[in-house]
Amino acid sequence: MTTPLPGMEGARPLVITGMHRSGTSLLASLFAGAGVNVGSRLMGASRGNDRGHWEDLDFYEFHARVLEANGVGPEGFVCADELLVPPAMRDDAARVIAGKAAAQSPWGWKDPRTTLFLDFWQSLLPDAAYVFVFRSPWEVADSLFRRGDAIFLQHPAFAVRVWHHYNRRIVDFFLAHRSRCVLKEVTQVAANPSAVFAEVRDHLGVQVGEPPARFEEPLLQRDDGRLRRDIVTAFQPEAVALYAEMRRLAGVEESTSDVPSPCDPATVAEHAIVEWSRAASAADQARATAEARVAAEVAARVAELDREKRAAEGKVRELQVLINELALQIQRLALGGPAVVAHDRHAA
Repeated sequence: MTTPLPGMEGARPLVITGMHRSGTSLLASLFAGAGVNVGSRLMGASRGNDRGHWEDLDFYEFHARVLEANGVGPEGFVCADELLVPPAMRDDAARVIAGKAAAQSPWGWKDPRTTLFLDFWQSLLPDAAYVFVFRSPWEVADSLFRRGDAIFLQHPAFAVRVWHHYNRRIVDFFLAHRSRCVLKEVTQVAANPSAVFAEVRDHLGVQVGEPPARFEEPLLQRDDGRLRRDIVTAFQPEAVALYAEMRRLAGVEESTSDVPSPCDPATVAEHAIVEWSRAASAADQARATAEARVAAEVAARVAELDREKRAAEGKVRELQVLINELALQIQRLALGGPAVVAHDRHAA
C-alpha cells in the first residue's frame, strides 16, 4: 500500500484517459485550449492522429518503462488483470509529477495507458480528478484496424478483448470514486463540449475555462450500420453489455435503435461474409492501385531515360562536328596550309 506523495499541495491534477482510439486526444486538446497545462513535451502527430496526440511524453515514457518491466509492449495492448509498478519506479513517478504539481494553475495529463494503472496513481495523488471518455467497441476496433497496428491485423479479435479490459477497469474505478470522476461518451464531447466542461467545474471542482472550437466531424468516423455491432455482439456479448452500462452511467439517452437485439447466427454469418467480400475487394483495389503506381513510375523512368538518350545523342552529334573540324585541320597541316583556321582568322 503506497502513500500520497509529500509536497503535492498545488492545483488539483486532472487525469484524462480512456481506451485507445476513443477520443482522448480530442478531449486533451480541448482541455489544453481551456487553460489546463497538459505538458510541455508532447507527442507529435502520427498516422491516425494528424493533429497530434496531446500526450505528455514524461507520463508516456514512465508507463512504457512500467509496461516493459511487466513484459508488455509500450502500446499497452494487454488484457492482464494485474500489472505491477516496481517499488523503485514510485520515485520515478514522483519526479515526473513534482514540477507539474507545484503549479497553482490547472494541470494534468492524457495517456490511454493510465487506465492500466489507475489504482497506482490514485495512491500517489488521492486528490486527482478523472475524466474518462469511451467509444463503442466496434468503432474502436475499426479505428485500430484502419490505423494498421500489426497486432490487431494479425489477431483482429484481440482488439475487442483489449477494449473490454480497458473499459472494465474504467467502470470499476468510476463506481468506486464517483465523486472524483466524469465519464462521457465521445459523442457527448463532440456534441456539447461546454456541458462536459461545466460538469468538470461543478462536479470535480477543477476550474477550467471554456473549450475551444476544435472538433471536426471527419476526424471522428462513426459506424452507422448494424453489421459490425452484430458481429461484436455475437463474438463478445459482455463487451456490448459493458458499453450499454457505460452509456447509462454517462447519462446517454437510449433510443430503440441503440439497443442491440439478439443476433441470429445466420445473420451474423451473413455479415461476416459481407465483411469478407469488402476485405477482398479492398485488397484487390489496393493491389490494382499499387500496380498502377508501379506502372506510372516505370513510364516516368522510361520517359526520363528517353530524354537522357536524346540529350546524349545531341552531345554525340556535337562531338562528331568537332572531330570533323579537327580532321580538316590535320589535313591542312599535312598539305602545308595554316595550322589552325581560327589562328589565321585572328592573325588577319
